[in-house]
Amino acid sequence: MGEKSEGGVPDDYDELRREVEALRVRVADLQRAAARHQTVAPEATILAAQEELLREAERIAHVGTWTWEPPTGVVTWSDEMYRILGVDPDEVTPSVEAFYARVHPEDLPRAQENKDTSLRDGVLPLTDLRLIRPDGTVRHTTTSSILLFDDDGVVRRIVGGVLDRTDALAAEAKLRRTLHQLEEAQRFAKLGSWRFDPTTGEVEWSAGLRRIFGIAADAPADVETFRGLMLPEYRDRWLLDGQEGDTALQGGELEMPLQRPDGEIRHVRIESFVVPRADGGHELRGTILDITDDVKLRQELARSQKMEAVGRLAGGIAHDFNNLLQVIGTSMHLLEKKVGARQELEDSRRALDSASGLTRRLLALGRKARLKLVRVEPNELLEGTVDLMRRLVGDEIDLELELAPDLPDISVDPVEIERAVVNLVVNARDAMPGGGVVTVRTEAATLGDSPAVALSVTDQGGGIAEEDLPRLFEPFFTTRGEVGGTGLGLATVLGTAEQHGGTVRVQSDEGRGSTFVIVLPALPARVAERREEAPAPVTTSAPRRYRVLVVDDDPAVATVTEMLLTHLGHDAQMTTDPEEVLERWQNFGKTYDLVLCDVAMGSVRGPELVARMAEVGPPPRVLYMTGYSREAAEAKLDGAFVTKPFTVPALEAALESVMGSSAAERSSA
Repeated sequence: MGEKSEGGVPDDYDELRREVEALRVRVADLQRAAARHQTVAPEATILAAQEELLREAERIAHVGTWTWEPPTGVVTWSDEMYRILGVDPDEVTPSVEAFYARVHPEDLPRAQENKDTSLRDGVLPLTDLRLIRPDGTVRHTTTSSILLFDDDGVVRRIVGGVLDRTDALAAEAKLRRTLHQLEEAQRFAKLGSWRFDPTTGEVEWSAGLRRIFGIAADAPADVETFRGLMLPEYRDRWLLDGQEGDTALQGGELEMPLQRPDGEIRHVRIESFVVPRADGGHELRGTILDITDDVKLRQELARSQKMEAVGRLAGGIAHDFNNLLQVIGTSMHLLEKKVGARQELEDSRRALDSASGLTRRLLALGRKARLKLVRVEPNELLEGTVDLMRRLVGDEIDLELELAPDLPDISVDPVEIERAVVNLVVNARDAMPGGGVVTVRTEAATLGDSPAVALSVTDQGGGIAEEDLPRLFEPFFTTRGEVGGTGLGLATVLGTAEQHGGTVRVQSDEGRGSTFVIVLPALPARVAERREEAPAPVTTSAPRRYRVLVVDDDPAVATVTEMLLTHLGHDAQMTTDPEEVLERWQNFGKTYDLVLCDVAMGSVRGPELVARMAEVGPPPRVLYMTGYSREAAEAKLDGAFVTKPFTVPALEAALESVMGSSAAERSSA
């Protein structure tokens, strides 16, 4: 052990302690040096990384930065600034002049004014500028800057940025075009789109949807507005209040009518589907298609099909009924010749005429009549019918005629239009059993975008119940069943108007009367027409007596027709069997002057039978008789005909017409 020091501690121990302390100081110095070395190196690395990150951020955000020191005139541009300006850093030195050299000439005055203002007043407005690159391309930018002042309040530096919005504006323009095309497509398709968030109640409607709803483009979109457009019976079927189980929130498809604020009804098809949200909730999206025109077409098709079916049924019934009426009428005529005129026979004849009129109405349903169109002046047409209408309405009804002057002509079958107007007048009379005023008027109108003429009949009756209006023109629908209404009158009126290219409109207030309006297309102004001389009257010889073969598969009709012809002095023979007709014609065809043949027979049609007769014997002179309408006969027959039930004068006139024309043909040959 060494010597001890004054404190009793060996000297060598103190030396060791000093060495340790010195070592500690050295270690501390090394640690401080190491710390200084480790601090400096990462700061440089971090700074370089941050600068690289800033450059990348500017490139991605399309933002270039710059600085300008007004006292020294030093300007710096970032890499992105060079790119926005389209210049090479090695070729262009940053300067205020170099920047403004790239500003579009139209924007340059405003840019310089904003610069001067900011230096003078410290105001730093955002400025939209167009920059022109050396290659001629234009970049749309927005510039902004901030002023830095020294202790004396003098601007020592301005730091700014330039945002290149060119790509964003192009994308925005493309989006606007796409949205415009979508809106156009929805408009052409009569389609609208919508979105509903049941959690927040947020609703979005497209412009197409607002058009369908008939509401303003700036009207607020909300659930209550939509529900208000629904008819009451549909509101419970399409709930949009966010409750569990709502039809809407289950998606799907639904057709319903909507009533616009102006009262117009539009039919729509609503399709919806559920879209999940990121927060776990759901929202509803969908479309609404305006199918009003489709619904009208479906209704018109259904009506046409109904009319066609009714027409076929009515035609068959009327044909058979006319055969019965022919038997009754002919028998009554023969009976009258035996017993003389009787009141009972006269009453029966009136009933027969009414029944015949009913069958004509039945035959008018579901068929297209061959109209005999002529150019007429509407007022003259009604003036020629007014006497008949006055007799029909009786003394308790005051018939007033209000005719508008200077109306255009119309192209119509006068008989059909007169019949339609008379039908409406009779209905007006029946609507006022206690008497009143029936007003028949003419006036100018429009049919679509074309000029037209309106013939209207107005009564002062009780009007028509709102629930009956949609069915007024259905065959066999009547509001006067208790007084014998057939429900055929208005159906035939509408059919007549539509065959003339027109329509029928109804205006009725329950308790205040009704107006029925026949709207017909107007003709252009009359041009000078060449007058044709009337044909010379045909001189015919006195009635002759003929040998007639009567052919009808209905024994009753064949029998009474044979009896009637015999009574008129003709030599008539009847048969109901087509094979017997052919056999008789083959053997005795030359002895007959005329064949009176039914058109529709069970086993063969009349024209077919006549053709077969011409194959086995001489070509017959034929007068057809038919239980169908005159229009149907004219369309399908190539020859003279008489419609059942026919009167004696009508039959005699038809016989003379056929035999007279045959005689004329023989003489000319």
